[in-house]
Amino acid sequence: MRVALLEPPATDPRSPHLAMASLHAALALDGVDVMVIDAGAEGLDWLLQPERLAAALTALPSRTVADPMAAFLRRIGPLIVDGVTDAGRVLRDPERFFDPARCDEARELIGRAVQLHSVANGRHDYSIGPIRYQVSGIDPSRLRDLETVTRDPAEGPFGAYFERVAERLAGWKPNVVALSILNHQQIIPGLSLARLLKSRGHFVVIGGTVYAKFVEQLRERPHFFELFCDALCAYEGETAIRAIAAEAGDAGREGRPVRLAGLPNLLWLDAATSTVHAGPVHSEDVAALPTPCFDGFELGQYLVPEPVLPILTGKGCYFNHCKFCDIPFINRVAPRPYRRRRPEQVAADMAELWQRHGARHFVVTDEALAPRFLLQIAEALTAHPDLDPRLVGYARFEPGFTADVCRQLHRAGLRRVFFGLESGSQRMLDHMVKGVRLETAHEVLGHCAAAGIGFHLFSMIGLPTETEEDARQTLQFFLDDVDLIDHPRNTLDLHRFNLDLRTEYFDNAEQYGLVVDRAALQSSDFPLDAPAWTPTVGLSHEDAARLVEEYSAVLQAELRRSRVFPAHVYPSFEEYSVLYADRFDEDGTWSLRFALPPEGDPTPCTLGWCERLALSRIDSGVLLSAMAGERPLSSAAFDLLSPAPGPAPASELLDGLVQRLGSTVAADASQRVRSELRAIIDDLLGAGLLRLEVGAVEAVAG
Repeated sequence: MRVALLEPPATDPRSPHLAMASLHAALALDGVDVMVIDAGAEGLDWLLQPERLAAALTALPSRTVADPMAAFLRRIGPLIVDGVTDAGRVLRDPERFFDPARCDEARELIGRAVQLHSVANGRHDYSIGPIRYQVSGIDPSRLRDLETVTRDPAEGPFGAYFERVAERLAGWKPNVVALSILNHQQIIPGLSLARLLKSRGHFVVIGGTVYAKFVEQLRERPHFFELFCDALCAYEGETAIRAIAAEAGDAGREGRPVRLAGLPNLLWLDAATSTVHAGPVHSEDVAALPTPCFDGFELGQYLVPEPVLPILTGKGCYFNHCKFCDIPFINRVAPRPYRRRRPEQVAADMAELWQRHGARHFVVTDEALAPRFLLQIAEALTAHPDLDPRLVGYARFEPGFTADVCRQLHRAGLRRVFFGLESGSQRMLDHMVKGVRLETAHEVLGHCAAAGIGFHLFSMIGLPTETEEDARQTLQFFLDDVDLIDHPRNTLDLHRFNLDLRTEYFDNAEQYGLVVDRAALQSSDFPLDAPAWTPTVGLSHEDAARLVEEYSAVLQAELRRSRVFPAHVYPSFEEYSVLYADRFDEDGTWSLRFALPPEGDPTPCTLGWCERLALSRIDSGVLLSAMAGERPLSSAAFDLLSPAPGPAPASELLDGLVQRLGSTVAADASQRVRSELRAIIDDLLGAGLLRLEVGAVEAVAG
């Protein structure tokens, strides 16, 4: 009996996904032979081959003559082609990965390489930062568009790679091909691959969280099954995949069709009647699930220097009341909104993965980790003294994160927590039923900082009924704690509110002053969020966009210790941040920054141009182009910074630059010129064109 487990593009492959590892573990209980293909990681590697990038670069002029982005990519294209192989090596290198500037530049280069393919393609737009996969003229919520866009996979950037996958599966001959579509970016490439494999005669099952939200819609659309799959697992898949595998194995031995009636959590099409049937709903006993199995994964293909694995502690959310969140809908079929493993199981899972794969860094996938449960896991980990794990996860601002608890959790390996602040207005937190007090949030951040636990803060502007005064309180929250936040290990984001379907805010939109375009909604077969909606009270969409821009500028001025917001030194990704914490948090040393230290700071600084820089002469001077972006610079300013100055404290460095200008600077203008030079340097640092080393630090080899 053979089952192939596939995760499609488009992803940012920093680690394997838990879904496939959980299915693999379930199948292993029955001795099923499993092939694992992470097409997100493998497909990205395929795209990043220099010869394919060179072909994409050649294709740019004929397709996008007047496109500014194409012009930019033409300028840096040779740097991309020449540097892409080394960029992958940097992110997988146990030393160079921990040079923040090189890590950033490698990430940016890979992102630009993906963008180069997208612009050359002209229609398919794929990005890993942020993750995106869009096709011009295609709405992935509409079945007719999905039928059109998946008709010929060769039109997309992964077309030839999908053929290679199909060839591998044709040779291996699996009884079942199970394909997980876990986020909306995977819909188009995932269904393209599923349709291709189904057309080649494979028995295809689609699972994942995306289509779990559309059971009723799928039951009314048999054409979806005709195009893409033989069955769809609508909910949790561990028991379902075992049942499918057993039935497919029996059917193969007996030479008959696979019978799906009665199998749990499955939707399937009766071709004779064009009727979609549904099996019984089943929710898993989380405490009975086996340890995730990462055997068969090519762990070396991920963009990390050592494995960082996801770990399951529970499913659902123990709070489960936030009005903006669709998790209550997702977990509605389970008997309880939150089901968790025993602490001893979690610790044993980590120990087993350490023994099997050498992994001691883990991303805890729970929606929210309670402090008491974390303490129980910490206690259970004492039974595995050789493990010494490092953990990153998500949590709520609970009073239980006391100073003592945070110290204990740091000793147990917790190194970073992602907190959903959402708003700095208590009125808005109460309105969304967040269950959080602002004074508690301030205290918890202080306790985390004192214990050496980094944090990321999520926030939104434009929530239902939110006023400008409410929104300004969010900015004020950050300003009140700026001394805590402004550390290289801490990050935050500030973005506009989006109205998701299957939430309290959507279900009762009119009650919250939201007018939803129902016609636009009804034209979609599988809508994930409201395609068009208008607030009638509080901030307009335009107001929210204006305030996000305004507050970002304020934070840019305030967060100056090591970066220019939103640039950051410490990588914000879960996997990267836990690795950086393990390397740097013990001694607190940081060799690079993305902003000049303040006046009076005695730390020696050395400026230098980034390693991959393209220079173009323009009327005003030079155009500097690098992976992160480009800036025009006057010839005088460029010459002034070449050779780049240092090492010297920032004040002396600026004085030295003014002295380079000599008699051209009047005595009474010196301070103004210094300020202008600082602004230019910080802008170039934030754009990734300059790099700044601080202190007496040895260069990272490579």
